[in-house]
Amino acid sequence: MYVTTFYSFKGGVGRTMALVNVAVTLALRGRRVLVVDFDVEAPGLDTFDVLRPREEVPGVIDFVTQYLEVGQAPAADSFIGECPVIGDQGGGLWIMPSGRNETYAAKFNQVDWGALYERYDGFLLFEDLKEQWNRIVQPDYVLIDSRTGHTDTSGICTRQLPDSVVILFFPNEQNLRGLTEVVRDIRSEANEPRSKSIELHFVMSNVPDLDDEDRILESKIRAFQEQLGFGREPMVVHRYDSLSLLNQVVFAKDRPRSRLANEYAEIVRDITARNWADRDGALDYIRRAGRRSRWIEHESIQAREEMLEKIEDTHSNDGEVLFRLGELGEADGRAEWTASLIDRAIEAGYDQPNAYLKRARIRTNNRDRDGASEDAWRVLKSKQVAPPMVREAIQWVGSCVPKELVESTAVTALEPEEKLWLAGTFNSSRRDLSIAVALWEQIVDAQDFPANKRREAEQKLGLSYMGLGRCSDAARMFRNEGQNIADLKVDDAFNYGMAIWGATGSPDAETFERVVELDRSGSDSQRYEISNYFQCMGIAYWAAGDQDTAVHYMERAQRAVSALRRRTVFSCWRYLQVNAGLFESDLGEIRALIENGGSQIPRFVTAAATGSPKPE
Repeated sequence: MYVTTFYSFKGGVGRTMALVNVAVTLALRGRRVLVVDFDVEAPGLDTFDVLRPREEVPGVIDFVTQYLEVGQAPAADSFIGECPVIGDQGGGLWIMPSGRNETYAAKFNQVDWGALYERYDGFLLFEDLKEQWNRIVQPDYVLIDSRTGHTDTSGICTRQLPDSVVILFFPNEQNLRGLTEVVRDIRSEANEPRSKSIELHFVMSNVPDLDDEDRILESKIRAFQEQLGFGREPMVVHRYDSLSLLNQVVFAKDRPRSRLANEYAEIVRDITARNWADRDGALDYIRRAGRRSRWIEHESIQAREEMLEKIEDTHSNDGEVLFRLGELGEADGRAEWTASLIDRAIEAGYDQPNAYLKRARIRTNNRDRDGASEDAWRVLKSKQVAPPMVREAIQWVGSCVPKELVESTAVTALEPEEKLWLAGTFNSSRRDLSIAVALWEQIVDAQDFPANKRREAEQKLGLSYMGLGRCSDAARMFRNEGQNIADLKVDDAFNYGMAIWGATGSPDAETFERVVELDRSGSDSQRYEISNYFQCMGIAYWAAGDQDTAVHYMERAQRAVSALRRRTVFSCWRYLQVNAGLFESDLGEIRALIENGGSQIPRFVTAAATGSPKPE
């Protein structure tokens, strides 16, 4: 049971309307909600249709006067009425009104609230009432509508009973002056002997929707923040000019897509995220804590840690909550806590690919290769896994036949465009290329790919073949049977020339002359990454017999790659994606070939001959 009081120092800010909409929103979300009308001077919660009990019941004033008459706390079930069924999520509304209408005034005047506390153990009476609320209704939330101003009952509502207080205010000097003492008193509850920390939710209400050209509102907000001691900007409920308010329309139920309903929903979100027992609220708190939002950043580290501990203890058997805590722990760099939480999440039934993937990463870092591979396979046997997750799962799988990987459930369930993306990411090692080949071959053989996409896949398959040294297979991808070299585009011409070089042991001048011709004409050259294109042209001009232009292109490639220290680039010397340093090393070998007429052989050829990649 989480008790929240709605308080305003002055009236006219829509406090009761806010409470009703919050109560209805929570009930529609499946929560059991008890509303208590402690605005004993101006009661009215039960005038709303959704809060009108099926049978009239006495209320707070009747409860207190009966206690004073008999000297014993009455059974509270006689003072609580169940409201009409609302929504289909299993939630419900109950109300403890202010009192029975026909006798209300007389009984109200009988109560001396100061004497109730000083002489008649009023504190214990309301502690007993709280226990009865919990036993009778078993509510998830109790929402109390408090009197305005400095009153005896406002202290009961804002200090003794609640876990949190929603403070609604119009941003003027009168409200600021009055709230300063109220907020100070609420915060004093955290001191001895009570040691009770009460959450405060500040809501600027009944705000006109006008331009703040002179920054009047901005300055008022800053004054409230400084004097009342809250860091983030208050929530806002705007003024709503409509005669429908005369009919006490509950926007959360009747106009759920309106701006006002969304503003009330934000109050709900703020309240629930501070209630660690509320599963949705706990998940929301974890999410906000993870992104370091302003909602969290003004909270002390100790308070944040205490909240997370309460969430972990309360939801110790909830796999998703434990998993989200594990994600947060990972972001905080708390490796042992993260590993424990992920294990517990899976044991608690959070049988999701993201959990197994995260544990695979943890096990890999702990050098548990077999365990990581086992978890990665669980991911690959799942359906509807996002392509980046599939990519990472394949990374953690140990030795395996590539065909088994690409025929896994997760891969085969991908959409065609997703498979194209996935295959294109495997290009930085020989193992990567073996997987890429299996993927590209699957794509090329698929019947549901359009012709242009299949052609793209054939070209990428050829590049993967090259990196594996399968140059004869690659040549067939770049030049169709019977196609003239003069008909090839610059990329196909260059790659075909390199494939012939790899297959025969010597470069084919005719093919590279076609590349040079296309470069000089400017055809298609703008499509290519600059450093890689210059590298390719250096080789092409050398093979075509133009050493000076070849050296010129190598110098341009060197200058271009110097700006890419933190990036990777595709090297046609290896047919792999490499870092800038390795690319520069390749440039050095190519330049030595050009300038010295050496016998350097492209790295993709030597790697294939030895059956393993050169050290990188």
